[in-house]
Amino acid sequence: MTSLVQTLGTRIVGTVEEVSADRITVLVSPEAPQATALNTGIPTGFPRVNGYILIPNESGATVCIISSVSIQRLAFPKRSMQKDYELVDLPFPSRLMTLTPSGTLKDRSSGSNLSFKVQRGVDVFPSVGDAALLPDINQLRAIVEGEDRETAKRVRLGHCPTAGMAPVYVDPDKLFGRHMAVLGNTGAGKSCSVAGLVRWSIDAARKARQESGRQEGPNARFVVLDPNGEYASAFKDLNVRSFRVEPGENWKPLRVPAWLWNGEEWAAFTNAAPGIQRPLLFDALRRLRSDVGHPDKLETRVRGKIRRYRNRIKLAMQSGEHLQPGRREGVAEVLLNISRDFEALAREPGFNECDLLAIISNISEVAVSVEESARQIGRTKDDGSSWHNDFSEVELESVLTALQDGADAVSLIDEGSLLDEDTPRPFVVNELPDFVEALAAAHSGRDIVQFIDTLNLRIRSLLLRSRLTSVVQPDDSYSITLEGWLTEYIGATKAENGQIAVIDLSLVPHEVIHVVVSVLARMVFEALQRYRREEDHELPTTLILEEAHRFTHRELSDNDASPAGRACTRVFERIAREGRKFGLGLVLASQRPSEISPTVLSQCNTFLLHRIVNDRDQEIVRRLVPDGLGTLLRDLPSLPSRRAILLGWAAPAPVLVEIHEIPEHQRPHSPDPAFWRVWVGEEDRDIDWKKISQIWQGVDASSGGIGASGDSAPKGDVASETDHSQGEEDPEEDDWLPF
Repeated sequence: MTSLVQTLGTRIVGTVEEVSADRITVLVSPEAPQATALNTGIPTGFPRVNGYILIPNESGATVCIISSVSIQRLAFPKRSMQKDYELVDLPFPSRLMTLTPSGTLKDRSSGSNLSFKVQRGVDVFPSVGDAALLPDINQLRAIVEGEDRETAKRVRLGHCPTAGMAPVYVDPDKLFGRHMAVLGNTGAGKSCSVAGLVRWSIDAARKARQESGRQEGPNARFVVLDPNGEYASAFKDLNVRSFRVEPGENWKPLRVPAWLWNGEEWAAFTNAAPGIQRPLLFDALRRLRSDVGHPDKLETRVRGKIRRYRNRIKLAMQSGEHLQPGRREGVAEVLLNISRDFEALAREPGFNECDLLAIISNISEVAVSVEESARQIGRTKDDGSSWHNDFSEVELESVLTALQDGADAVSLIDEGSLLDEDTPRPFVVNELPDFVEALAAAHSGRDIVQFIDTLNLRIRSLLLRSRLTSVVQPDDSYSITLEGWLTEYIGATKAENGQIAVIDLSLVPHEVIHVVVSVLARMVFEALQRYRREEDHELPTTLILEEAHRFTHRELSDNDASPAGRACTRVFERIAREGRKFGLGLVLASQRPSEISPTVLSQCNTFLLHRIVNDRDQEIVRRLVPDGLGTLLRDLPSLPSRRAILLGWAAPAPVLVEIHEIPEHQRPHSPDPAFWRVWVGEEDRDIDWKKISQIWQGVDASSGGIGASGDSAPKGDVASETDHSQGEEDPEEDDWLPF
């Protein structure tokens, strides 16, 4: 066989009986194989669901997948010889195949060199009566592999059991460049597939670099958000950066400093109301990030007064108030207020700086001097105050000059120059409640202090929980820089510190886990945004989200969802929509696709589907898969472990793939519980509740006292806690509670 056309006679298995846009019906010939075809170069099961059939046409051949096989009772047998009309035929059972068109096979053979290529989409639909034939081994490999092996950037994923065990390759550019979803029930091999994809991608890149003479490791970046701690040992043999709440051997402490949080994430965590609480919180964040000082400090109050009075005089001069009868009296009152306020500041006991004291006193003197120079001689109001003539702009400029001298002395930052609430500039989180309270107290005429009590209670609770504090306000937070954090969590130049970062979120407190995940994902996304803006090209990075339904739940988009959950979901929805432009690929792994945000899931272009049993999950997947291939997914409930259906952008045709098996020590730690082996004593399970209790309660085993944990009662054992539950109350017991 040397071309596609010359093979028609030997591998024809039936004729097309019906054609529609999404389905083709083929009547199988009586001479076609009953179970195994031997005329394709290798033994091939036929007819089998998920097998491949070709229907030749003028542009090559339409690639179809067998979606169902049935028996049809014909009035007479179909046979090649002429029918004898003198005979009476009995009903004859014939086989009927339903096919789903999925692509076009192009013949690129030259001479004896066979070459085929599959393109997405159907160029020409077949017609009724066209022949259907089995593909040979070369055509099967072209269907499964998708493009020329010599030119493709390939990662081997496994092999196809319905295509003569042909190897299944994927292109990382297509796989990670347009987002991917790995879906399947627990125990179907979902986590192993994710771990394998990461490992095999790095191995393939390393091999390609070595073949081209480059000895350094691949310049790849994978960030794994692991809420269950499954990937703790999956990449131990690779240069992996591992982070978790309680560090240990080969683990670094998880650090997501609170100064990395943007305004929305702070508002979500504190549940700040939009009317009063949110503006105060954002104002406090701006001032802290800009390092303008505490609102109650003397220099901060000096800055505030200078800023307000300077703006007031500039506005008066621009509107001409200083030259309008009646309105210039208001300018005079402003000047008198300047004199009185700065004179009072100069008398405060905390004012010890002689130079600054002289400048403040000069502001007061200049203001009152300008006011006196404009008074009308011999004319006063009923209350004893003076009427005023027009104010000279030269004299008002002298007041502004004096105020500017004070601004320079106290390093005043203009309001427009303040950093916004989203800028990741370090600040002392402990000062945030005091800033909020001071700003609330400064709002005269409104008793709003009561509205910020709940806000500050949430903020202070952040500083009381030990496991929480170790993440968002660690002891070494002042030594953490933005550059160092990005290097640790996203990776150094040329991936010199490793290609993989595993972030174990299993011990992050539930009340803040959505905020922590939101910050991590957003920082990766925004870092790549800024990289492309500065370097004018993308930095390819893959963000892997395990248990995606927990952080992108469809209900978290509702208005009645928790603010932290909404913020987290919005981040991933933005990454799903825009991440490709900046080189950020998103890989979602979930056992409940029906619970994932439709916005996030609909942006995935490649799907690796393991066993899915739930009807609702199956229906969601059927609606999302491309090319109208939903009918091919009816066998999802029957897929064994390690088998999955690969379809979408990274696969030119849907492929049933048996994923490579990875060694047990390289698998994510999510095995099925060995109930029987433990029950019958084949595996031991010794228990040391004392050790677990001490770790849980933060007890220092060497001293017998409570450590710095703070997540448990500070004193007493189980017996003493029982006594309290029986009615005795210790008034000091509530001091440790965060709420």
